[in-house]
Amino acid sequence: MLNIRIDNWLTEFKKRLVTYHDGFFDLPYLSNTPAVIIEEFKHIPFTKYLEKENEIHIDNIFADGLMCYRELEEGLWVIITEMEFKKNLSTSALYDNEPCDYYFLSHFIYSKRGNVNDATAHMLGWRLYKPGVEIKTCFNKGDKGVFATFAFNKSWLEHNILTTDFAENQNFLIFFETESAYMTWGNVLPGSELLIREIIDLIKHEKRAQHGILPVKILCLQTVLDFFTATTTDHPIKEQIKLRDSDRCMVAKAEKILTDNLTIAFPGINAIAQALNTSPTKLRTIFRKVHQTSIFQYYQKKQMSLALQMLKANHTSVKEVALTFKYRNSSKFSAAFKKHHNILPSEV
Repeated sequence: MLNIRIDNWLTEFKKRLVTYHDGFFDLPYLSNTPAVIIEEFKHIPFTKYLEKENEIHIDNIFADGLMCYRELEEGLWVIITEMEFKKNLSTSALYDNEPCDYYFLSHFIYSKRGNVNDATAHMLGWRLYKPGVEIKTCFNKGDKGVFATFAFNKSWLEHNILTTDFAENQNFLIFFETESAYMTWGNVLPGSELLIREIIDLIKHEKRAQHGILPVKILCLQTVLDFFTATTTDHPIKEQIKLRDSDRCMVAKAEKILTDNLTIAFPGINAIAQALNTSPTKLRTIFRKVHQTSIFQYYQKKQMSLALQMLKANHTSVKEVALTFKYRNSSKFSAAFKKHHNILPSEV
């Protein structure tokens, strides 16, 4: 039955299965339930499905990666994707007329590599969206990352989250009681990338493990509970503004321009807007809606993130790193670094 449904979906959308718009190839996929998502990705060209391992290997002109998944219990799934993008690609989560009652909690950590000195800007955060919400995400060529999605239906949510202490937090309930479509957060769980990596390792070795899927289930449940705990205390929920698809692509292009210039100089808002064929005012407004910060603050934050990587990994001197980012005065670089990391670069 599920195969027939996917075949009907592919037939209906075959003329626009992969389209090109605003500089991005767009890949729509059916996402009513985790089972539907898995079944659809099996049909994507140049994929290899390993049934016993519950893995889908992807290698085509758009991306190279691995998707692994588990149904942990009734109404709860985990899907983890490791992906490197070969083209500018946007993905669109769409729905058909069949029932849809799954919430999707996604953790993402990926790098945006620039064209100069392999400068890399890291993106880390969480997103929670309701059943039936169409989500579009844009990735630039060279982006590489790990995306973990915990999918749970309404019944599981009601029995495991809304009846617990989390339900006492009014800010948290607002999301489920209003028409807000989805929410985003930054790094609300420090070290979450290590948790996701541990889940991946457990899944890959599950068949050889003594306790099978149980350790995977325990760690996934703990991660989900830790997330809800964090968002009901120190990180109140803020609604994400809904944007047009073209605006999301524009922000992705702006991110790429900024990443390409991390070790050169801030290109300037007027120059970026001109390159994107938009107005500086519109660019400022849309960018702030997505990142809750100004374009220059975003740029400097990514600079300081890269500076931290360089000091840790390459054992480069503070003076050399300062010069890399065009600071003629090491003390000014140190002041900017401390503002972002709360420590001096000499302390790294």
